[in-house]
Amino acid sequence: NSIKATTVVSIVSGMQVSVTTFTSPAGNLGSITLSPVQPTATNVEFKAGSQKLQIDIISFRAQFGLDSGQVTASGRATDQDGNNETAFAKQIAAWS
Repeated sequence: NSIKATTVVSIVSGMQVSVTTFTSPAGNLGSITLSPVQPTATNVEFKAGSQKLQIDIISFRAQFGLDSGQVTASGRATDQDGNNETAFAKQIAAWS
């Protein structure tokens, strides 16, 4: 449904912190910040015009040793007209 997720990972106070921003041609839907202190967010809804993005759960895992870091998300999204709701479950970022 033409929604793009962009994740930036940075070090803040010695911790990996991810900021994932969701955008579409309808506009900026919103962003979610995750870290080892708050590694998940649930039931987050964003809107841009008629388009809706429902994040059921988004999860963060920091990179440590040989394990890569990742952000995964699942939920539902509509098209720009607010129709054709589609479920998704994806890894939206990975780093090492």
